[in-house]
Amino acid sequence: MTIKSKVFLPLLVVTSIVVVFATKLSAVDISSPGDRLLMDFNWKFHLGDSWSNVIDLAKAGENSGPAEPDFDDAQWRTINLPHDWAVELPFDPHADYNHGFKPIGPGFPQNNIAWYRRTFELSKSDAGKRIWLEFDGVYRDCDVFVNGWFVGHHDDGYDSFRYDITSEVQPGGKNVIAVKVDASQFEGWFYEGAGIYRHVWLVKTSPLAIAPDGIFVSSHFKNNMPGRTVAINVQARLLNSQTNATTVTFRCDIMSPEGKSVASFKKSARIDSSSGLDLQLAATFKSPELWSPELPKLYKLVTTIEDNGQITDRMETEFGIRTIAFDPKGGFLLNGRHYEIKGMCNHQDAAGVGEALPDALQYFRIKKLKEMGCNAYRTSHNAPTPELLEACDQLGMLVLDENRLFGDDPANLARFAGQILRDRNHPCVFAWSLGNEEWNAQESPIGGAIASEMQNLAHSLDSTRQCTMAVNSGTYEDAGVFPVLDIKGFNYHFESMDAYHAAYPEAYVLGTEQASTIGTRGIYTNDVARGYVSSYDKHNPRWGQTAEQWWGFFAPRPWASGGFAWTGFDYRGEPTPYKWPCINSHFGVLDTCGFPKDNFWYYQAWWGDKPVLHLLPHWNWAGSEGHYIEVWCYSNCKEVELFLNGTSQGKKIMEPDSHISWMVKYEPGILSAKGYDESGQVISEAKVETTGLSATIQLSPDRSTINADGEDVSVITVSITDAEGRVVPVATNLVHFAISGSGKIIGVGNGNPTCHEPDICPANSSPQPWQRSVFNGLAQVIVQSSKAVGKIELTASADRLVPATISIQSQECVPRPFVP
Repeated sequence: MTIKSKVFLPLLVVTSIVVVFATKLSAVDISSPGDRLLMDFNWKFHLGDSWSNVIDLAKAGENSGPAEPDFDDAQWRTINLPHDWAVELPFDPHADYNHGFKPIGPGFPQNNIAWYRRTFELSKSDAGKRIWLEFDGVYRDCDVFVNGWFVGHHDDGYDSFRYDITSEVQPGGKNVIAVKVDASQFEGWFYEGAGIYRHVWLVKTSPLAIAPDGIFVSSHFKNNMPGRTVAINVQARLLNSQTNATTVTFRCDIMSPEGKSVASFKKSARIDSSSGLDLQLAATFKSPELWSPELPKLYKLVTTIEDNGQITDRMETEFGIRTIAFDPKGGFLLNGRHYEIKGMCNHQDAAGVGEALPDALQYFRIKKLKEMGCNAYRTSHNAPTPELLEACDQLGMLVLDENRLFGDDPANLARFAGQILRDRNHPCVFAWSLGNEEWNAQESPIGGAIASEMQNLAHSLDSTRQCTMAVNSGTYEDAGVFPVLDIKGFNYHFESMDAYHAAYPEAYVLGTEQASTIGTRGIYTNDVARGYVSSYDKHNPRWGQTAEQWWGFFAPRPWASGGFAWTGFDYRGEPTPYKWPCINSHFGVLDTCGFPKDNFWYYQAWWGDKPVLHLLPHWNWAGSEGHYIEVWCYSNCKEVELFLNGTSQGKKIMEPDSHISWMVKYEPGILSAKGYDESGQVISEAKVETTGLSATIQLSPDRSTINADGEDVSVITVSITDAEGRVVPVATNLVHFAISGSGKIIGVGNGNPTCHEPDICPANSSPQPWQRSVFNGLAQVIVQSSKAVGKIELTASADRLVPATISIQSQECVPRPFVP
């Protein structure tokens, strides 16, 4: 094999199962012969493209405009990545509603193209190394230039890609990267952002190194049941770009979750010049600790390459050991036991930042889902960012890893292969999804043939997992994609599952998408004019179901494996059932900020094992005295008794996977409840109170100490409270923010689906007027650290309210290696 291609896609044939790893170059050992350096800081950005024909088709390397190394970008904005320029644009009622009414795409050429530039230096000692430029994700079409040379075009908005730029860079001198991004084409029917919205990396390797995505690890238990001894298999691909052949020693060391060595093994082999080499190694060790969402135990694999006694490459890999399988009767099996999938589908945007999520925000969102009782995450409808998978590995969350574009043409197969090679080492990933609701393919023989081709590719690259596809045909006949799929994925139409299971009792099935329940946080009456939907679990579009309907079907049917509700979080775009003024969906169990809607406690009650007792609605109904209010209770207690100002409204039995309701004549005061167990003992209590007028602001950070690395964030809840410290559930105050010290605000939000206030301050305003109205008492501020150790002080103020100030400590840390 000759090492010449600009885009290297190692294709490894895999034959083993079960243990999986998240591969990355060591971010701590800076003496390593290879470096993976974060390249997110100090980019120059310009929205617009007044330079035509920058690529010179006649003369290589003579590209013009921003592609030129000496182009003057001094007047351009300085930004850090990740970056989404679409979220900075004002809302426009004439823009595409599915993309959140942001003026981008067809009809808005002035906002569709932007340029990014980055200057950096390489040491003279980098001469002779292989230099790679890696993008975790760019939306969408982009042209990449290095020192004026065109190195590649990429036209997918969700997958990672890399270029070997060894020939174009200048060790010992200045180097310039220029990236033209064109977001004029939509790839999905939901908000997709625009720009370099994921990380960029500069990777330096020895001429003799592990190939990109070149490590894959699997394990084996006898009969695929966890036992005392686990067999570990490591498959690796090495690259030798030297002009001489050599004999290498490839060594693996496995460290336990406690940091103790549990196995070491190595192999020597000869590798030819300018070629690749595939290696396989194996070892065993006893008493492995298993990975699961409840106990996400992670091992570490340290791999090194030695040539004549000198280490030429070193990688560290976190991994988890677990068995996964599907059974016709028992459904999904994790570590040999039935494991109900209690999942949520999610798009990848968030309040304040759009698509450009800092890593800590990924962890914040996964923690919110776990708090609800969720144990699985579907990456709807695209490959996730690697950092999301790392959060799921470390916090414990299963992942259905979904492909964006269904097809078996060479480009789509290459993208899907790249996704598998990148993600197959994460213990959280339990299955691959070939696509979502491909209407023209689902029941077509052509669709079946394409699905077969894609599934065979997945099996060749990763035999540890099976494939599914999110299908919403409603008929589920033995035609099209369904007979091909390893796991039959049902989108909605669960009424067809019993008949299908009876007709095909040996089939594996999964609820790939259910619910589409709609509701607005803190709203309890439908309001068409303002675009709000009541939060009572009564509302769904024609294709969907309520939370109780879908989960009430799956819970008693273990063979159905559980499923994924649409969606965990509200997301920008696809507003349903209303269009303008709504700018985001109502489907989430949590809003765009991560504030829970009432259904959060329904899932928490039936997906968790702790007592839950939650009442709705709020009890601020001035003017409704004497009128009946419908009161609901979500609980997993055996019985619940409701009280209004101490007077019992009756005790009722709680049926499994359901709720209790009462009609209560409104009077201000305290609505309370007691939950009882089988013996009649009170095991839980809850109350909602009529609050006073808005009096103070409260600020509550999710983390009071963050790392001074220029990346970490604290997510701060802004609450409006009365004089007694109770959140006022109908407050709408406009709150102003001021920040000082070692940090900055990067975004604000409130979860209001019809709020048109900016999430990000205009870049040209000085000082930046950060502000946000609260929605039903709550708003959110995202604060990011600088690289300076010290305090960050955030002050919130509003007319006629007592202001609040909090301090967040930005602490000394070892930042991951980055390009200065």
